[in-house]
Amino acid sequence: MRKTIKNDDENENDYDDDDDDDERPSTSYGGWFSGRKTSSITTTTTTTSILLSAAVALSVNVIQPERVRAEFLDDNVKSEVTDLNVKQLDGVDFYSKSEHSNEDFSNLDLRGTIWVEAELRNTNFSKSDMRGAVMTRAIMPNADVHGSDVSNVLFDYVLLRGANFENAVAVGANFIRSDMGEMKVKNADFSEAVIDRYQVLGLCETAEGVNPYTGVDTRMSLGCDSFVRKYEGSGQGGKIEVKCIGKCE
Repeated sequence: MRKTIKNDDENENDYDDDDDDDERPSTSYGGWFSGRKTSSITTTTTTTSILLSAAVALSVNVIQPERVRAEFLDDNVKSEVTDLNVKQLDGVDFYSKSEHSNEDFSNLDLRGTIWVEAELRNTNFSKSDMRGAVMTRAIMPNADVHGSDVSNVLFDYVLLRGANFENAVAVGANFIRSDMGEMKVKNADFSEAVIDRYQVLGLCETAEGVNPYTGVDTRMSLGCDSFVRKYEGSGQGGKIEVKCIGKCE
């Protein structure tokens, strides 16, 4: 329907009085901002084109499912702990929420095994291949891990107080939020491991030696002599004394 109105200057203006609400500009922000209907459509089209282009580009390097395999499970990738003489575990590789305190798991192939929230007090894991194992939230104070390969193991939120890690290779292991107090770490290699800074401070108090398998200095792998500094309050007027652990400059 066509209507004619007059403004104050007596100029006539024509407009459509159609009942189609889709043609009227909206003040909402649901894709019709200020009546610019084409802007939302253009943006959507552009985004879709970008996503399609990315999908095509990524499809060129799609990894075949059979190739998706953790490196530590590949028998051709040998442990850095060269004198391991491990036996295969009989079928079981899932120990979550189980009780295995004071048991002997030494000299075993424990790669990729799951020990989430397991009770492992005083348990013996010495001279075992534990690469890629998941120990999340396990309770393992005074556990014996000496001479083992625990590279890329998830030790997050684990109680490890007093555990023996001497001569162990813990490259790339994750110790985030774990209690590592009083651990024995002589000759251990913690290169690229994720450890809370305040735990590193404690480990550096007794860290020493060189790992016999990787040749890496234990203190260097923890960063003891390069960046670790301990800050202590003097108790007098809030003064802070900087105590360097190692050879900090």
